[in-house]
Amino acid sequence: MYETLLITSSNLTPVGVHRKNNCLFFRIFEGKSYRDLLRNTEAIIQIIPDAEFLVSIAFNIFPRIEFSPSQEVRIRRIKGYPWIEGYVECKKIVVVDSLGRSKALDCVFEPVYVGTVKAIPTPISRADNALLELGVLASRLLVGYSKGSSETEKLKLKVRELYRLYKKLGGRSDIAEEIYMLAMRGSDGE
Repeated sequence: MYETLLITSSNLTPVGVHRKNNCLFFRIFEGKSYRDLLRNTEAIIQIIPDAEFLVSIAFNIFPRIEFSPSQEVRIRRIKGYPWIEGYVECKKIVVVDSLGRSKALDCVFEPVYVGTVKAIPTPISRADNALLELGVLASRLLVGYSKGSSETEKLKLKVRELYRLYKKLGGRSDIAEEIYMLAMRGSDGE
């Protein structure tokens, strides 16, 4: 699974994709991008090698972003990162897990154009990996709070452990601090 950024007609959201042959597969839960893909099958997947950027987008903490036109679809891409333009076929599903039932789309992304940029590669640190996982678990925790799930205490412990690990591995992101505080405040209903 690779963490990427999905750009739809009105939204940006991190999404984990896996590749099989020439297609990319992902699942997206109900929200703006879900609704966008039901109306418009055009999308862009961007390769963003910056964990802080990806996690901040997931929590609607938007960094400064500059957009550029794409080549084959009508959606704009984020300037400075490699991208893949294409069309998405989606199938509506219901996911049942420890947090309850959720609407989702199982999606197949068929590329029509691959764009590259000249950039100095930056390695991903162990702290970056912990930050990505912290973002995933914190978002699940917030969903758990909203659904009144009995799983929230387990998730809360995992979020605390990941945040500690992130700090131990040298993580210093203000975004991580904001996400952690948001996840912990969520239990108080604030």
